[in-house]
Amino acid sequence: MNIHEYQAKEVFRRYGIPTPQGIAAFSVAEAVEAAKRLIHDTDSQVVVVKAQIHAGGRGKAGGVKVVKGADAAKSAAEELLGKVLVTPQTGPEGKKVQRLYVEQGLAIAGEYYLAAAVDRESKRVVIMASSEGGVDIEEVAEKHPEKIHKVFVDPAVGLMPYQIRQLAYGLGLSKKAQRSFHKLLSSLAQLFVEEDCSIAEVNPMIVTADQECIALDAKINFVGNGAFRH
Repeated sequence: MNIHEYQAKEVFRRYGIPTPQGIAAFSVAEAVEAAKRLIHDTDSQVVVVKAQIHAGGRGKAGGVKVVKGADAAKSAAEELLGKVLVTPQTGPEGKKVQRLYVEQGLAIAGEYYLAAAVDRESKRVVIMASSEGGVDIEEVAEKHPEKIHKVFVDPAVGLMPYQIRQLAYGLGLSKKAQRSFHKLLSSLAQLFVEEDCSIAEVNPMIVTADQECIALDAKINFVGNGAFRH
């Protein structure tokens, strides 16, 4: 079962995973009000208007608009709502945009890829991290496989601190960013198990100018067979 980004971020926040402030919108008027509220609350004119569809690659398809001010947010919302986005994951028929997520803009010092998934070969949860955030991980795997760092989680003991440090070193994070990364990844691993996920992905995870790790995007797929537990 898939959910939208804004719904995934609600789950993230329940587990203490930091995300930007954002508001879901189902009309142009709601998008404008969301932009005004975020501008007021964050004291910044920069907002991001994101199409919400069950597919990756929205940015390349024009489904993510970084704008300045409520008027620009209105124009972005008018352009996106009702538009059919075609990405590598939608197929040629694309998917129609019926809802938006309006989010605060953040200053980005670095972008990374982070995900937990089920590895069928090892029959364990695998945590993957890469310095090549914000792009399709399949493309990175094909062209730069050495940039994807993996650790496998023993179900008897869970994700260990040394494994988190191993990934942090692989990403080249600063000491301050490593502390923030430790909290984020520990929470992501807990979420993955407790919510019966097949994948929990952050692409990108960003590091801000003050070396804090934040989930700029969120993708969660659930295992349907575990639904009775929730």
